[in-house]
Amino acid sequence: MRRSGLVFILFVVAGLCIIGSLVYIQYGPEGAELRKQANNARTFRASVIEAERGDIFSYDGRLLATSLPSYDLKMDFLATGLTDSIFNRHVDSLAFHMSRFFGDKSQQAYKNMLASNRQKAKNSGTRVYRVAPRLVSYFELSQVRKFPILRFPNTNRSGFLPERVNRRVLPYGTIAARTIGRVVNDSVKWGIEGSFDQYLHGTDGMTKMQRISGSFWMPVADDGNREPVNGVDVVSTIDIELQDVAERALRAQLQTEEADWGTAVLMEVATGEIRAMANLSRRRDGTCVEDLNHAIAQRINPGSTFKLASLIVLLEDGGMDLDDMVNIAGGDVMIYGKRVRDSHLGYQQLTLRQVFEVSSNVGFARAVNDHYRSDQQRFMDQLIRTGIADTLHFQLAGERGPYFHRDAKKWSALTLTSMSYGYELEVTPMQTLALYNAVANDGKMIRPIVVNELRQYGQTQKTFTTETIRESVCSPATLAKVQECLKGVATEGTAKNLKIEELEIAVKTGTAQIPNQNRGYGVPGAMNYLATIVGYFPADNPKYTCIVCLKTFSGSGRGANYYGGSLAGPVFKAIAERVYGASLDWQEPISKTAERSADLPKVKAGPADEIRTTLSRIGIPYENNRSLRAMARVSRDTTGMFRMANYEDRQGVMPDVTGFGLRDALRLLEERGLVVVFSGKGAVVRQSIPAGNPIARGQSVNIVLKTNTQEI
Repeated sequence: MRRSGLVFILFVVAGLCIIGSLVYIQYGPEGAELRKQANNARTFRASVIEAERGDIFSYDGRLLATSLPSYDLKMDFLATGLTDSIFNRHVDSLAFHMSRFFGDKSQQAYKNMLASNRQKAKNSGTRVYRVAPRLVSYFELSQVRKFPILRFPNTNRSGFLPERVNRRVLPYGTIAARTIGRVVNDSVKWGIEGSFDQYLHGTDGMTKMQRISGSFWMPVADDGNREPVNGVDVVSTIDIELQDVAERALRAQLQTEEADWGTAVLMEVATGEIRAMANLSRRRDGTCVEDLNHAIAQRINPGSTFKLASLIVLLEDGGMDLDDMVNIAGGDVMIYGKRVRDSHLGYQQLTLRQVFEVSSNVGFARAVNDHYRSDQQRFMDQLIRTGIADTLHFQLAGERGPYFHRDAKKWSALTLTSMSYGYELEVTPMQTLALYNAVANDGKMIRPIVVNELRQYGQTQKTFTTETIRESVCSPATLAKVQECLKGVATEGTAKNLKIEELEIAVKTGTAQIPNQNRGYGVPGAMNYLATIVGYFPADNPKYTCIVCLKTFSGSGRGANYYGGSLAGPVFKAIAERVYGASLDWQEPISKTAERSADLPKVKAGPADEIRTTLSRIGIPYENNRSLRAMARVSRDTTGMFRMANYEDRQGVMPDVTGFGLRDALRLLEERGLVVVFSGKGAVVRQSIPAGNPIARGQSVNIVLKTNTQEI
């Protein structure tokens, strides 16, 4: 037993010595160098085959984001064929071509870089170094391959190792860039790229590689090899043209009014599909960038746009009607220890409808307090029923849920008053938009979406259909009254100056004072504001809902425009006009010829045959007088009939060319030897030599032409 114990102890000691030696070799002073040598001596390695990332499309199939192959230019400075004599003979020429091609530094700087990398390779054993300042395209790579050294056909001789890298490209530049998004690494990602990365990325493949010589490897067969699975394409709901309109209008307003940031969202009423979502922040130098998705990430006091929710509660549960009177008391009152002011003072008595249209804080504070001061929790519960307190669970990451004091027992004496007109609560612009869209959508609240389909190789893999959050935010009777009030804001209230030709809108404006981080709301004359306008159009048959928010500061050295109608309104108008102009089914049809005689165009004077041909082709009735000479004038009688009359043409006198187009006027005047100077376009409206005056060859005459939109 003693001998056995001694042998056991010896084996244990020997084992510990072996383990200690292994640890020392791996992590001792020479461990790093030994590991490097082992890696260099490896014969086989596993190589990742990157899957092709899926593309992102607009709703109508336009490419918003795609991956293009680019190349990272590297060299193996210890390649067997790259001897010192070859390197030294060609390095000057290579440096010259690289300096001229990339243009970022001198020929000498490139030569120093190449020589330094070769020396480092000899000293450290690290063979491969990057030699280009940026990635190059496939076309550029074909040019680089013609450079000295790099043009050697054998990689082992040139050491040239271009490494393929898939680079993400946005064909429309910065348009919708924040919504499209980006993936930097596993923890930094945003937008569609980030939220749908699991679909877009695909599955990388793997292949076994064998070293042939130097830095040259080639794939070999192995049971562990697997092919990559390319990513899935994502079809968004974005309309690139409407997105461009929204961004341009928002950027112009931010720069003109010196606002800090803004967001504009356009959504289809029935489907909840986002057609445009612009988010811009203005830097100190005046440029605008997309650095945050304000539409879903800016949880903020909504101000007067929240009065829609309060109005629904008062009509649905409070027992009020639109014609009920509310005592405004001049628009400056104390309510339970809180001073409440209207931006426009002077009203004494207003109906509830008018309180909403002129956006009276006093009116809503008094109405809500009169009906809910004794049961404040009921007011909160009724707000929750409208859906405004719901998190939307938007498809893109970064949405902040709404903030409400849900337990009325914890409210202060001022909370009910403040909440009635949009304070002591916070919602995002997207959450506000969802409530207004519900009003436009016959009461049904639906979840906004920005992606509606996943495709692979052109085949639909998954669709994202419209999801209902609440079947109804209020009763049909209340809904009709609320819709009436929103139209009233556009015709009689705070948005009455926001008129769009032939398009009726239903909107609500809002101007909220917002705190500046931890420094409070500021002092009068130096405050931060959120200017908002939100609504839908056409008012009687809603197709789109839109919200525009701009955050600005009104103080010393800054603009004083901070109201929702005047600051955010122009952006809303630009978007609505563009949508209206592009929606042919919204336009009034052109009347038939028989019904539009009063609108028939004017016809220029000219050759009689050409006039007859033109009128015949467009179906306009005319008197066909075959006795007319080459030139004729055209007039229209009370029945709408066009009649052609002879053009008076006498030699030696100035002809009357008014009403003629430029071609025919030049012909008539130059036939008489006159030198013609003209300006404008359209038909001649003025001539410097009156008709009938004597003229001589070589004489100069000025004619002025003007376009009439009804001329043909």
